[in-house]
Amino acid sequence: MQSIARKAALSQATAYRHFPSVEALVAAYHEDVITSLVEHGERSRKTGKELFEHQAARWVKLQNVHGPVIVRFSSQRGILARLQNAEEMAALTCGAWDQALRGVLIDLALPDALLNVARFLHNALFDPREILDLTKTAGLPDEQVVRRLSDAFYGALKGWASD
Repeated sequence: MQSIARKAALSQATAYRHFPSVEALVAAYHEDVITSLVEHGERSRKTGKELFEHQAARWVKLQNVHGPVIVRFSSQRGILARLQNAEEMAALTCGAWDQALRGVLIDLALPDALLNVARFLHNALFDPREILDLTKTAGLPDEQVVRRLSDAFYGALKGWASD
């Protein structure tokens, strides 16, 4: 917290007055990132796959800026376990993606009963670590990352539904 306060040009006491721990600060930071994604989706008039890819493009751009912080403090549990335990960040994340995920299910003629599967597959494929790996390590342009991950997501959903 001392290093963060110094970089923010705040006293350590001021930093602690707003955030009791580094974890609380990072949680608020992550919440702001997800909230900006929610607002981005709400402003869009797109539906189905178009909305999903619109959100995915924004998510990839957000990871290029905020991903290293999000990754460092990511939960060790999966999205379904976090939802089951009613974790606030998991609910906020679903709020950012569920309309787009439901639209993809409709476009692929898949039942809404697969929403949790869609959440799981999306969470696995669009993990910030993997996005950073593709953009920073593999050097893929954002548009290519969105296209490849989206296509993989659609294929995984179809494959899951065919069982």
